[in-house]
Parts: sequence; structure tokens; C-alpha cells
Amino acid sequence: MGDIGQESYSYPDAPIGTPRALRVVCMGMGYSGLMMAMIVRSKMADANLEFQIYEKNSDQGGTWLVNRYPGCQCDIPAHNYEYSFETFPEWPNYYATAEQIHEYMKKTFDKYRCNEFVKFKHEIKRAEWHGDAGKWQLTVERDGEQFIDVCDVFINAGGVLDNWKWPAIPGIENFKGKLMHSAAWDQTYDFTDKKVAVIGIGSSGIQILPQVAKKARETALFARSETWITPSVGISEPGPDDPDVDEALNYAHKELERFKSDPEYLLKHRRKLQDGRIQGFKQFILGSPDQVKAMDMFSESMKERLGTSEKGRQMAQQLVPKFPVGCRRLTPGQGFLEALLEDNVSLEWKNLDHITEKGIVTKDGRLIECDAICCATGFDNSFKPRFPIVGKRNVDLTDQWGNAPEGYFGITIAGFPNYFTFIGPNSPISNGSLVQAIQITGIYIAKCIAKLQKQGVKSMDVTAAAQDDFNQHCGAYLANTVWSSSCSSWYKQGTTCGKVVAIYCGSSYHFIEALKEPRWEDYHFEYVGDARPNRFAYLGNGMTLAETRAKSVGATQTLNFDEYWNLFNLPAILE
Repeated sequence: MGDIGQESYSYPDAPIGTPRALRVVCMGMGYSGLMMAMIVRSKMADANLEFQIYEKNSDQGGTWLVNRYPGCQCDIPAHNYEYSFETFPEWPNYYATAEQIHEYMKKTFDKYRCNEFVKFKHEIKRAEWHGDAGKWQLTVERDGEQFIDVCDVFINAGGVLDNWKWPAIPGIENFKGKLMHSAAWDQTYDFTDKKVAVIGIGSSGIQILPQVAKKARETALFARSETWITPSVGISEPGPDDPDVDEALNYAHKELERFKSDPEYLLKHRRKLQDGRIQGFKQFILGSPDQVKAMDMFSESMKERLGTSEKGRQMAQQLVPKFPVGCRRLTPGQGFLEALLEDNVSLEWKNLDHITEKGIVTKDGRLIECDAICCATGFDNSFKPRFPIVGKRNVDLTDQWGNAPEGYFGITIAGFPNYFTFIGPNSPISNGSLVQAIQITGIYIAKCIAKLQKQGVKSMDVTAAAQDDFNQHCGAYLANTVWSSSCSSWYKQGTTCGKVVAIYCGSSYHFIEALKEPRWEDYHFEYVGDARPNRFAYLGNGMTLAETRAKSVGATQTLNFDEYWNLFNLPAILE
């Protein structure tokens, strides 16, 4: 053991708990970035923290800002798609449209005065870690010009379904008609009496088809993957004990008024919705009674809705999957199956060869002329960032991941200090309430920032051993779930039998429980200081902040046990 007493050492003349100045930069202003902004505003306002958000779009909202295709609606009940501490009694429907969700986010954004944190139309182009300084150097672009920003902590809240892409179809660049993507929709285009093709049978394509078919003269759906269409119009449906809704699932006026006047009534409804979603998680376990029941119910529902006509029976043979319910993301598809039966709608099953100036050529040699082609073909779901992120030893994250993105609880990555992500690899994508998962992720990141500030930590990154163990456990658990079955899914980066990289190893409640207390032993820490930093330098001058500020520190002696215990827990707003 070395004799540190022989070395030169001096401690800071500051009380324990004094936060050192930090600059934190967050990328993205969707649900995740908004959560981080609310934490900073409500709980870290006096933390000696400089907080900046860069958002590439012109407004907040993330995916609910850019997705404006017809029929765009969240398939999660609206009262489950809000922050638990920021209720919105005014949701008009059991399910919310993209515009309504954006309105909710805008109201929350304004309430917490988040505008001062954000610079819109600013896109991060490069992020590089400088270990000696313990800083991230960011290249940011605004109006075609670039500048450098430097921060201690870099948070990626850009989301996994953010970087949309055109499908890799030969000849797509030759098409002379209207070409649109679900994430870059032209709302001014009139489909009336047009010949339209919709490519894709994911959630966007399934929502787009019935809306376009209402106006178009002819609509052809090009699809190549079976998919489960839920019996209800969403992930769940109102029961007999739920608030009254009409046939379109709009809440009755009396219910909307009661939501506003009776918070307990609204809370009861929200809890029931949440519990129902968690119970639904059980059907994703292979061979479980819930999974067997779901297979039978979904199959019968799809066949019944497609009917007994020759066209309906053929479509049922093509569309009804053999793989378990949930292997691909469940899709409600209100009106989708019914639209396929209309005379002006055709299903081109695994029959797309290439695109010409005039339209789509099928594999059996027919030209289907199109005025418009709507690509509902998804996003780059590789989890790889759209710009270079360079960590320790000059390693680019894209190169480190290759074809197998791996992280730690979807939040941190070995070799990338002071870098945190929302909804990274193996996050609770289909495990229950994603918004609840976003909340606990924000709290977890805030706890890490507090450790960096108050305990003299210059940098922290998860150890490779801890990350490997986490991913080994995820792989073993997910092998017993429907997501590991043979189906083409973005959960497996578009592969049929590849590694499940998107899903967490448990329910969303499980995710919250696992992250309540960070496992600091899973991290490698470097400390603030010169040649030989002392990890206990943060102990400072032997005084507490309360003593220094001349506050009454003896008050804790008069509290009962529960009151005393609550001093060391997060306020209810963040639980």
C-alpha cells in the first residue's frame, strides 16, 4: 500500500455536496428530451448546471411532429401515453392522433418553460470524447454553417425511429409521379381519383391504406410480410366498467367533464389502463396460456373480418401469420382488413420487382401505373447514430457495434464516458408503457449527473464486463419470448432469425424496478484532479452545505422515521 501522506495533496475549501459546474447537452426534443428538460427545470435548477438541447427540427415533438400521414394515430391508450405526473384530462378519444399528442407535448413544453433550453434547427453532426479534459466536443450545424460546442455530458434523446429512409427498390429514383414517405408526408396532396400504391405493411402502412383508399380511384398495397391485426382498434379496448365512449371511441362529454372535476376517477381509469397493458405483457412468453389464447383469438378475428369470399379467403391465407402473436409489433389496423375487400383495392403479395417512370412493375410482369407511391417502409432501426460518435481510444460507435448494437439497460455504452441514451438497445419498446420507461431513464441519468457533480467524478462509463453480462442475460431471457420466433421484425433489425436488439428483458415495471438504484459497481470512474486524483476530495472542508448556509441541521432529529426516510427519496413528481 502506498503512503499517500508523502504525496502533495490539498482538498477543496468547499462543503460536501457542493456541485461542480457542468455543461450538459441533449440532442432531441421529443418525449425523451422533454422529460430531461422537465427534470432540469424542476429538480436541478440550482445545481450549477448549464443545460442545452439541440433539435434539428423547427419545433418540439419528435416523431409526433414529423409523422403526419393520414390516419396517424397512437395505438396505445391516450391516458397511458402521457407523463405520469402530467395528466391531460382533455384527451377526446380513447386513442390520440399525432396532432393531439403534439398538442399535449406543446402544452407540457410551455408549462415547464422549456423554450429557454432549446435551439431549434440545430443538428449535431459529430461528437468526439476528449478523455484528458473529460469533455465531449460537438460539431453543430445551423443554416448550413457549423460551430463547435463543448460539454461534460452528452445525452442522446434522438429516438430509435427517427432516421427514415427510402426503400431499396430498383428504379425508385426514376418515378415521375408523387413519391412520399410516411415520415415525410405532403399533407397538401389530394388523392381524389388518383391511382395510388402503398408499399409496406407495418403500422404506418396499415393506417395509411384505408384513408387513401377512401379517395383514390385505385389503390394497390404491396406487402411481403404476414402480420397480426388486433381484434380491437388499438392495443386494448374499453370494457364494460370503463368510461363511456361512442362507436368511434370518443369519450362521452360527461366523462370528459368528470375527468376534469374528479381526479380520483381519472386516476382510477389510468391505473386500469396501465394494469391492462402490463397483463398483456404475459402473452409474449412462448407457450404461455395467454400466448395460445391470443393466437386463437387473433386468427379467428382476422379470418372473420376478411370473410368467406374467394378474395377474402385468399387474403387470409396470405396475411394470417404462423408465427406467435407479438413477434412483429402488434398492429390494430382500424379499417385495414375491411379496406382490402373494397373493389378499388388490390393486394400485391410479394410481387414488387422494380419501379419505372410510370409506376411499379410486378414480378409477374405487369405494370401498375401510379399517380402516387406512398412508402411506409420504416426507419433505419440499426440503433447506429446518423453521425460519428467517437469514444475512448478513438473508436466510432458505429464500428464498435457492427451488426450487433449492445448497451447497458439502453442507457449507457462501454467505452463512451458521460454519454447517455434514451431508448437505446434492449429498451422496453413493447414491454408496457414506453413513457414510464422514458421517465425512469431520465431520473437515472439525473442521478448520474448528480454523482458527477457532487462526488468529484470527471467521467463514468459502464464496464465492458457489466455490459456483456447484461446482454447475456437479455439474450437468454428473450429466447423464451415471442420476439425470438421466426418473423421479419425491426426488433431484429429487419431480419427473420437475428438477434433481438430492441426489446428489454422484462416488463416496463421490471425496467423501473431495476433502475431505481444505479449499480455504481458496474461503472468505471475517473476523478477530478491532477496526476493522482483523490476520490474523496469531494468531502471538502468538513462542513455540509446546510451548516455553511446556517440552516437548522438539527431539525432531522425531530422527525419520525417515515419522515426522515423520505428526506432521502425522490419527490413524488418523479416517482
